[in-house]
Amino acid sequence: MKKRVFLLLPLFCVFCYARPVRAQEMPAEFQKQMLEMKTLIQGLQSSVTDLRVTVEQQNEVIQRQAVRLNGIESRSGVTPALITPKEPVQLRGLSQGINPDIGVTGTAMAQLTEDNEDAEGKNTIALRELELSFAQYVDPYSRLDAIIAFNDNLEDQNVDIEEAYYSHWGLPLGFRAQIGKFRAKIGKENVMHLHALDTSTYSLVLQDFFGEEGLASSGVRLVNNIPNPWDLPIEVTGELLRGNNGNTFSGISRRPIFNTHLKTFFEPTANSNLELGGTALFGDENRDIPEVDGDGVEFTNHPDAGRSRYGMAVYGADATWNFQLSEDRTVKFQNEVYFSQSDTNRRANQNPWGFYSLLDYRMSRRFSAGIRFDYLEALDLAEQGRTAAISPYITLWQSEFANFRLQYTHTEPGAAADRANNEIFLQANFMIGSHQHPVQ
Repeated sequence: MKKRVFLLLPLFCVFCYARPVRAQEMPAEFQKQMLEMKTLIQGLQSSVTDLRVTVEQQNEVIQRQAVRLNGIESRSGVTPALITPKEPVQLRGLSQGINPDIGVTGTAMAQLTEDNEDAEGKNTIALRELELSFAQYVDPYSRLDAIIAFNDNLEDQNVDIEEAYYSHWGLPLGFRAQIGKFRAKIGKENVMHLHALDTSTYSLVLQDFFGEEGLASSGVRLVNNIPNPWDLPIEVTGELLRGNNGNTFSGISRRPIFNTHLKTFFEPTANSNLELGGTALFGDENRDIPEVDGDGVEFTNHPDAGRSRYGMAVYGADATWNFQLSEDRTVKFQNEVYFSQSDTNRRANQNPWGFYSLLDYRMSRRFSAGIRFDYLEALDLAEQGRTAAISPYITLWQSEFANFRLQYTHTEPGAAADRANNEIFLQANFMIGSHQHPVQ
């Protein structure tokens, strides 16, 4: 027994010696593995941090480009075409499906004039227009836009539905459609709201032919692109409009106005683009007719029905040339001409027509300046005569969401007995929220 114990004692010593050695080797290997894993984790964390920084930088670039694009669109007057999304629209935010995009745009204007006529906006300052806009995608194929306008007229303050239309794309044969109230697609100026104009007022020919702020009417619109061998974007628009709007036509709801607009766009050079368009409107004329009763007394007769069905026509053409001098410097040369024809020949002017030419120079991010020339042979030539006006202006862009404009307008008298009128406008435009009409 003692012999066995004596023999086992060295083995026990060896075993006791081996255990601490193994215990010391294991932590070293384990520490090596832990170090490798720690290094790997640190590398992943660094990669995630770099990726996060890259995403944030890209988001900032996208936001800056979006703001710059909005500014370019508002300065150039380019209205994006009705688009057809290839994928369903992704709604942002938890409440996006409930709350639409909301925006507010205001235009305040001060005016000084030599005209002694006591009417709204003369020798005063007023909130000319305050627009409250709502927009939301109804589903991946349609969208609803609504714009409610408030104004602070001297004679009466009122609320008006500026625009409210439902847009639908993805129709057969590539058609896109809109129904509701919208600004008729006539040239360049008519589709623009007051705050989006380069000048403080609409052109004389637009005011005389279609109203003080152009033609906006309830109706239906169809839009499509025409394929062509030149691979040019050619857009054709057809509209059926309610006939109770516009100075040229009958003013009777049951007598609709038909409007057709065609436009194309191409780039003559790498730094310039040219947009050409044509417009044709057809409707009834329903002018007041001076008559004499049985007693020889003169009176004015306003017929209940339109005269000469679709005998009143208005034709127009527009051309806009944009030239990019540098990132912050652009030149725009915009022109529109209109003339009308009537089968009844009851107007004082049998061939009313007019045009305007606008030259706008964006000299920097903060300043732009330009001049507009107007010429008009009015619908009622006997009252208004031939009129010409010149309007230089300068605009300070505080940001893409606020700008201030100073404009001077000299208008030649329409009649020999009248005198020239000189006007000064001081305008401020401001906006918050979302205010875009991407499907106009």
